[in-house]
Amino acid sequence: MGSTYWRPFNRADGENVINIVKGEGIFLYDDSGRRFQDAYSGLWNMNYGYSDNDIKKAIKTQIEELPYINPITLGNPKASELADKLCSITHDEITKVLFTCSGSEAIEAAIKISRKYNNLIGKKQYHIAVISESYHGSYYGSMSASFYDENEKQGYGPMVDGFIKLVLPFSRRCKTEEMTIDEKNKVMQKLEETLQNNKDKLCAIIVEPILASGGVIPLFEEYLSRINSFCRENNVLFVCDEVATGFGRTGTMFRFQKFDLKPDIITMSKGINNGYLPLGAVCISEKIESAFLKENQILFHLSTQNANPICLAAALATIDKMERDNILEVVNAKSTYFKKILNDDLSNLSMVFEIRIHGLMAAIDLADRETNNPISHEQLIKVISTIYSLGCFAGISYTKDITSSILIFPQYIATESDLDNIVKIVKTAISNSSGI
Repeated sequence: MGSTYWRPFNRADGENVINIVKGEGIFLYDDSGRRFQDAYSGLWNMNYGYSDNDIKKAIKTQIEELPYINPITLGNPKASELADKLCSITHDEITKVLFTCSGSEAIEAAIKISRKYNNLIGKKQYHIAVISESYHGSYYGSMSASFYDENEKQGYGPMVDGFIKLVLPFSRRCKTEEMTIDEKNKVMQKLEETLQNNKDKLCAIIVEPILASGGVIPLFEEYLSRINSFCRENNVLFVCDEVATGFGRTGTMFRFQKFDLKPDIITMSKGINNGYLPLGAVCISEKIESAFLKENQILFHLSTQNANPICLAAALATIDKMERDNILEVVNAKSTYFKKILNDDLSNLSMVFEIRIHGLMAAIDLADRETNNPISHEQLIKVISTIYSLGCFAGISYTKDITSSILIFPQYIATESDLDNIVKIVKTAISNSSGI
């Protein structure tokens, strides 16, 4: 009989798996003692690796002092302290923070808050626009809001109603950084048509400022700015999903800050406490808080472990460490180096369509040499399997006719030598697969 453990996003009989028993720095060790370099930062959350003593000390101290409180009836200084910190590092219109147990739950709460807010201000709109190929989670609301890998939704319906798809600002006809004015104008025209056709329906627009699962596809500035201005003009909530991009991953504390935007709602998780414990957050603007207060309404959302003090202590230690380390400067410096070696070593390989890198999140987009179309999912799996066999963990993003990419999200503590090794392994894997 096989294992009784059913791994997420896997078949029930998915037994062919590497069993990890130890983590140290940026490395993982399996049950045979073999060492692997984790070039994926766990699941994009282990920014300081597996051995950070400052964060572990904060966890141990909090366990001894207070491991849990009822989040409905009791308060805790750690909750107030972390909420204050998140308000201070996001923007000046954020006045409240709700803690969740995951990014998916944070999006779930954001959907509920958006619809409730519109009800409170006397609007009947409940539709929410999201970007094609975006991923926002696997709960019913967040799954319904996701248009990445839509085939996986089959059989789970009915989905939550009321989601409208916006055009993906991406084209196989050119590299992302070389998108022409004409290509951008076509995207903007389609975006505008959808917004205008649905402006009487919309209560919110949720965006990933960079589509992470979708292949590290950035939203260009004009696209994001138009969504922001449309929301302001029509009293539609602008929701920014920073679960993957937050806490320095792209070189700013949050990606929206690169464009001087002020979302009404910001969701976050992953790097918030270095992935050591389950935690997410929803940052909420003053106008939403005021609407709830005016109508004397509670926020109807709860999980038993929301605002667990141990998770919060880990987050406070993580953010404090980021600030002491000037981590944004570190990430940007390492990103510059990583981008250079990726382009120097990989861009001339026949299978490489383009390399997209923002901060320390990167996608190496692979294409058929003759057609320039993305390689098949089966071919991509062969490439990633080779990377695993060479002692390195990375990820994949596949959407038919759009992208077939290797995803690399190095830890912030990775050295130049560590980054060199990642590129060396990926180059070998791609070169060995060039005939597939």
